[in-house]
Amino acid sequence: MRCQTILKTLVAGIFVMAAGAAFSKTVIKASSWHPPKHPGVVGGYEPFMDYVKKASNGDIDFKFWSGGALLGAKDTLPGVENGVADIGVLALTYFPAEFPYFQLISDMAMLSSNPPAVAGAVAELVALDCEPCRKDFLDKGLVFTSGYSTTPYTLISKEPINGPDDLKGKKFRSAGTLWDRWTSYVGGTSVNVSAAEMFEALDRGGVDVAVFSPSALQSYSLWDVAKYDVMLPLGTYAAMSLFTMNQAFWQDLTDEQRRILLDGSAVGAMGTTFAYMNSDKSAEAKAKEHGVSLVEPSEALLQQRSEFVEADLKKVAEIAKTRYHIDDAPKWIAKYRELLKKWEGIVKETGGDQAKLVEAMQKEIYAKIDPSTYGM
Repeated sequence: MRCQTILKTLVAGIFVMAAGAAFSKTVIKASSWHPPKHPGVVGGYEPFMDYVKKASNGDIDFKFWSGGALLGAKDTLPGVENGVADIGVLALTYFPAEFPYFQLISDMAMLSSNPPAVAGAVAELVALDCEPCRKDFLDKGLVFTSGYSTTPYTLISKEPINGPDDLKGKKFRSAGTLWDRWTSYVGGTSVNVSAAEMFEALDRGGVDVAVFSPSALQSYSLWDVAKYDVMLPLGTYAAMSLFTMNQAFWQDLTDEQRRILLDGSAVGAMGTTFAYMNSDKSAEAKAKEHGVSLVEPSEALLQQRSEFVEADLKKVAEIAKTRYHIDDAPKWIAKYRELLKKWEGIVKETGGDQAKLVEAMQKEIYAKIDPSTYGM
C-alpha cells in the first residue's frame, strides 16, 4: 500500500513537471525610448514582437516598455549591457567612442535618399561584411541584428530657396556633423537646436531653415511657421541599432529562437522605415491646406549637393582615420556604395513593396547567418 502511494506521488510529480515545461516560455524584456506612436514602435517593435510570437508558436513572449519608461536614449547602452533589458534601441551617434564604425556609416548618409535601400545596405554591411562593426557590439556584450532608415532630410523654411545663393548666410538647424559640413560648404551657419525646439527657433528667427524630413511639418507643427519645404534630398539617418541584443541573453536562446529573432528583425527594420515614409506622405498630403509649398529643388541646388557629397567623402575617410582610428575607411566606403547599388536595385525589382523587401532582407542577409555562431 505504501509503495503504491509513493508511486502515485512520483507519477503526479512527473506530470506537474512536464506540464510546467510544456507551458514555460521565454519572456523577453524589450525597451524603446521612442514614444508609443513613433515609427520605431508602431512600425518596428510592435510588428517585430507579433512576428516573433507567431513564428515561435507562443514559445517567446515580451514585456515591452516604450517612451523611455524603462531606459532612456542614453541609458539604453548600459541598460542592455547589464541586462536591465534584453533588447533595446541605440542611436549610435550618441556613442561615437564606443561605435566608431557607425560614425563612418552616419557620415555617408547623403550617398542615398532611398530609405528601404539604406536600411537593407546598412544591415547587410554590418551583419555580413564588417567584422569590426560587429566587434564594437560584441566587445560590450551586445549583438547587432538590424537598424532602420529615416526618410531624407529636406529644407523647411519661411523664405523661398531657389538656388545656391539663397543658402548663403542662412542659419540652419543641423541634424548632425555631416549636415554641419554641408552647411559650411553652402555658406551657412549651423545652429544646435533639438527637434523639439525647431518650432520656436523658426518662429523667433533663431534659425532660418530646419533640416528635417517633411513629417516635421505635422509632427512638430512646423507648417504653422514655415511656408516652404524644398525637397532637396539631404540623406537619411540610419546610425541605429533597433533590436540590440544583450549577448548573454542571446547565447541562452536556442538556434531556432535566434533564427526567429533575426528574421523578425527584418520585419521591424522595414516596418520602421516604411512608417517614416508614411508619416512623410501624410504631412505632404496636408501641407497645401496649411499654406506650405512643397518645392522641387533646382538643378543648381542638386548639382551643388552632388559636388559636396563627392568632395566630402574624402574628408569622411580622413575623419574616420584621425578621429575614429579606422585605417581602412576607403574599403568600407566602397563596400557600402556597392551595397547601396544592390539594394536600390532590389527596391526597384520589388516595386518598393514592403512585404517583398522584408523577404529580401531575410533571404539576402539573415539566411546567410549561422545562428549557432553569430554573436556567440
